[in-house]
Amino acid sequence: MDRVVEITRRGGVATVKMMSGEELKIPSALFLERRLHVNQPLDPEEYRLYIRQRGYPHALEAAVKFLTLRERSQQEIRARLRRSHYDEETVSRVLDTLGLHDLVSDQRFAETWVHHRSRKYGKNRVAQELRMKGVSADQAQTALDAIPEEEEYQRALAQARKLCRKFQKDTKKITQSLIRKGYAWGLARRAAEEAVKEET
Repeated sequence: MDRVVEITRRGGVATVKMMSGEELKIPSALFLERRLHVNQPLDPEEYRLYIRQRGYPHALEAAVKFLTLRERSQQEIRARLRRSHYDEETVSRVLDTLGLHDLVSDQRFAETWVHHRSRKYGKNRVAQELRMKGVSADQAQTALDAIPEEEEYQRALAQARKLCRKFQKDTKKITQSLIRKGYAWGLARRAAEEAVKEET
């Protein structure tokens, strides 16, 4: 039997330090369900078992709340639950449940992300963001293919027109700025040249 010597709570996680030097990281929802106190005798293994047994409903509730704000990728949900120190088995169960009830879909997430982000950025930048969110290359490409090339060009042109004033009609600088925003070189160059042509 060990003894609790210190308890701190931060960012949805309770950190419990034991007299032996052992440290428990507990999701706040579980800690509130079964509070610990300084100087309390505790069997760390027994408490870990409790966390594993009771973690699922709390983790599922946390994931559903996370999804109410916007669509999320599976990787985002996994990362969020890991930050709260839910174990891998619990996290996997939650993702299985969400998928079973169609509450999470990387394809749907990709389509939503592309719809919003492509207003400001080119396909290359949006594709990179989707990779960072854990979306597969095939799913990302399917979502990106929904944007017609002419539509992307018109968005690049609108940005090039604004950049034309900022960079004083310098085609090279306008092109480089558009490339940084994720537009392909050829498309960026074409938009830059057209914007400069309109201003002369």
